[in-house]
Amino acid sequence: MIRFALALACVLASSASLLAQPRPVADLIADLKKTDAEKIKALQALEALGKAAPEATPALIDLLKETNEEVRLMATIVLGKSGKSALEPLTKALASPDADVRFYAVWGLAFLGAEAKASAPLVLKALEDASPGVRRKAAYALGRIDPDPQLAALPLVKALGDDNADVQVAAAEALPKLGGDAVPALVRALASDKATIRLAAMKALGSIGAPAKDAIGELQRYLRDPALGAVAQAADALAGIGEPAISFLTSAATSADKSVSGAAVNALAKIGVPAVPALVDLLGANQVEVRRTVCLLLGQTQVRDKMVVIGLGYATKDVDMVVRRNALQMLMNMGSGAKLAEPYVSVLLVDNDPTLRLMAFRAMQGLGADPKPGLKKALGHEDPAVRINTASLMTLLNLEVELAEPILLAALKDKNETLKLQAADALSQRGLQAEVVLPIFIAGLKGQPASVRRQAADAIGRFGLKASSAGPELIAALEDADDTVRGSVLATLKKVGATPKVLLPAMLKILERPGDPMHDSAAQVIYQVGPEGIPDFTAILGKTEAPAIRLTLVRKLAMYGPLAKEAVSVLVPMLEDKNPMTRMAAARALGNIGPDAKAALPQLALAEKDADPLVRTIAKAAQSQIRANVDEKVFQILGVLTAGDPEDPLRKGHKAVVHAYPMKQGQKYQIDMVSTSGPWDNYLRLESPQGAQVAADDDSGGSLNARIIYTAPADGLYRIIATNYSTQVGSYTLTVKR
Repeated sequence: MIRFALALACVLASSASLLAQPRPVADLIADLKKTDAEKIKALQALEALGKAAPEATPALIDLLKETNEEVRLMATIVLGKSGKSALEPLTKALASPDADVRFYAVWGLAFLGAEAKASAPLVLKALEDASPGVRRKAAYALGRIDPDPQLAALPLVKALGDDNADVQVAAAEALPKLGGDAVPALVRALASDKATIRLAAMKALGSIGAPAKDAIGELQRYLRDPALGAVAQAADALAGIGEPAISFLTSAATSADKSVSGAAVNALAKIGVPAVPALVDLLGANQVEVRRTVCLLLGQTQVRDKMVVIGLGYATKDVDMVVRRNALQMLMNMGSGAKLAEPYVSVLLVDNDPTLRLMAFRAMQGLGADPKPGLKKALGHEDPAVRINTASLMTLLNLEVELAEPILLAALKDKNETLKLQAADALSQRGLQAEVVLPIFIAGLKGQPASVRRQAADAIGRFGLKASSAGPELIAALEDADDTVRGSVLATLKKVGATPKVLLPAMLKILERPGDPMHDSAAQVIYQVGPEGIPDFTAILGKTEAPAIRLTLVRKLAMYGPLAKEAVSVLVPMLEDKNPMTRMAAARALGNIGPDAKAALPQLALAEKDADPLVRTIAKAAQSQIRANVDEKVFQILGVLTAGDPEDPLRKGHKAVVHAYPMKQGQKYQIDMVSTSGPWDNYLRLESPQGAQVAADDDSGGSLNARIIYTAPADGLYRIIATNYSTQVGSYTLTVKR
């Protein structure tokens, strides 16, 4: 029995050995003329043989004429692994009258890589082929076959301006592989009259890295001149070049133009560790926006060098509140690695800014230092400001309040209004009656410095509706010279329930000021007041020339939906606005108004030919909305979410489209959002007429589609927010059934 088993094992081993033997190449070549399935198997076997089957090359070349895509692709891959035996046949195939054969032939040369270097002249010629597919693969191949850079650079640069976007991308990816030898041609390309060539050249220079340092001068010209329209791209290219560009970027970071300085600072951060000394130096820049950004970026570099820690410590003394907070936050993030900054942080425990005091306390703990002994000692300080700030922090932290509270109560009688306000703020958080401290806060709206006024505004908001009597003083404070104070005041106005009669004039005044950073906030307040703001929005929109105001107002009108029908005549001209974002918003607003915007259909049809693709897309969707009938039992529109749409105010980082839909009390509705441009993950939200979210959903509609089933508790115009779960965008169908 044992002998039989051994004999059987030997037979099986012998059979397995025979089965494992490769088939003769001649048989495989013969199979290449059989069925597609047999061809695929033969090609797989030939791929494994690689350069060991040169005699198969002619048959493989013949397969490039096949109609089966899988067969042609497999044959191309096998040719690419066949080595030099495939070079001449593939090169000859480039002259085929069949574009598909030329496509796979040049692709095969790309697979050959450096072994196909001799074919470079013909591949360069293929860059001018009538077929965009051939041109694309020719550009791809030039990035792999190691052509002479002196010959390949200029043709590839020319291909950056190809009519086909895929060819442009392939050329842009191939050029960096030529290395520094491509730089002269790319620098010349920066002077092209075609934006696509200029931008692609910048990207390629950045990919080449330090060898592209000779392009710095020309890239710096684009970085420093926003009128040339490539500030961000030039900054990215300089970041890619790296260390040689640091001094140029540092200089640009001090530009008076915020777009230039911001791009330069971010580029330095992308360079990383070599640029850290430059970033530290910029903590002393004149531009406050630069200092604010640099603080955050230094904290993200993960560099715990003494220079960085001391630099951020120094920034905690900055005159700008945001710079100080940013610097302190970064030191907090560093934890014990920022121990050297302890002297700077400990001083902030008694700062006038309550937020900084609290942050400093947390930071001290993170540094491994105990702030409590120092705080208790500061309660006896001869300077009343130090005593009151310390007592305020201890009260907030509920830290030995019995020691701090007497100091705060006594401070309410202090002649110094600032100190009185500090004490009142701390006591208000302990639940003291509004009538005791509210007058102090109202007086503080005129105090000094700005942090006092901001603190007063925030404290008034803490009392909510109880502080409605402070409305006139808050309205007056909207004229404050400090934008952060004005922001706090605006937020407080919403909390204390100021009436539309009080709010509207103040908000409109803000909107009528060109360049006011609070445009969007003011418009949002008016929007929350309700339809009463529509006539005012429309009136301003009809006369303002300020681009930022127009964009803000058009976007808010889009949120009103059908209620904004009186604005149609003003929105239609916005379809021809110079700013594509405003044109997009106008198309959105007209679409959301629905059937009452039928007068805009001819202009929306013209907008489908707009130079901006997003405007074209939204104009088409708007026509679908206008033609839809909300009275039908099944209401359906074709919509689109684009990268140019505004951000969802509730879900930061997510683009959103708002559809207004009238609902009836007691009626049950099913709302479905179905992605129609591929399986992108959509998301639905539903808001009440008052703007509160009442429902939300991700995937209840099956697959990646959202569904909301909702019974309306009251009549009104509800808002359906079509957005995304991640960052994907695309077209969709929105259906409402009742």
